[in-house]
Amino acid sequence: MEITFLVVLGLVAGSLGGLLGIGGSVIMIPALLFFVPGTSIHLAQAVAMTVNPAVAVGAAAKHHRNLNVNWRTVYTVLPVSIVLISIAAWFSNDIKGAWLELAFALFLVWVLWDQLSSLCNTNKEAGAEANISADDRTHSIARCATTGGITGTIAGLLGIGGGLIQVPLLNSLCKLPMKKAIGTSSAIMFVTALVGASFKDFSLHQVNGEGMKTLLTALQIIPGALVGGWLGAKLTNVLPTKAIRITFAILVIIAACKLFAGAIPILAL
Repeated sequence: MEITFLVVLGLVAGSLGGLLGIGGSVIMIPALLFFVPGTSIHLAQAVAMTVNPAVAVGAAAKHHRNLNVNWRTVYTVLPVSIVLISIAAWFSNDIKGAWLELAFALFLVWVLWDQLSSLCNTNKEAGAEANISADDRTHSIARCATTGGITGTIAGLLGIGGGLIQVPLLNSLCKLPMKKAIGTSSAIMFVTALVGASFKDFSLHQVNGEGMKTLLTALQIIPGALVGGWLGAKLTNVLPTKAIRITFAILVIIAACKLFAGAIPILAL
């Protein structure tokens, strides 16, 4: 039963990852905590980070074929992002689990606000897209480095792919149209997630020796994530964006409420 759940989880997380240019950790981490007995926040983060490259590789390949990856931006963002996700992932194991759960819940609140804002500003975004498209060749090393730094730090600490932060930054700071921001984020995330997962997994001996359990759980999620990542990227131009965002927002609300309910009583002790 658990194997079936993990395969389906990979498919759902991968599909959302491909659609939105994210790694799927926002779905995987709460699901593992709530539905797989004995899962700690550190283990859930490590599993999600290990699966993220599987989500990203299928999505990035499909986005590349659709000419939605700006490789110049990828090469500029990667160096800073790799360094900071490595440091943050290593040090995240020293943070108390309840604090990480609270931080992740607060992050989900921001994600919810971002999704609802996007739903309320659909027309405004459509008009802004045309202006950004004309500016697609604008390339600033400082802006790309800032994007990589912010994304890498938060991704490493929270055990996420970072696409939910990276896509808006690529769109607003690096001046990429939204579809290219999603595709470019997937390509960046494939590399940064590999690096972040390596540091997180190898340092898990600090937290109850959960390294082997991470790999076994991740191996059961990866097949669904590979298929889901490719499928989500393929459906980017097919499914209505509003319906995707509404469904995603509902899942985020449920996850945030449960994480707050679990973390706050522990911290109050």
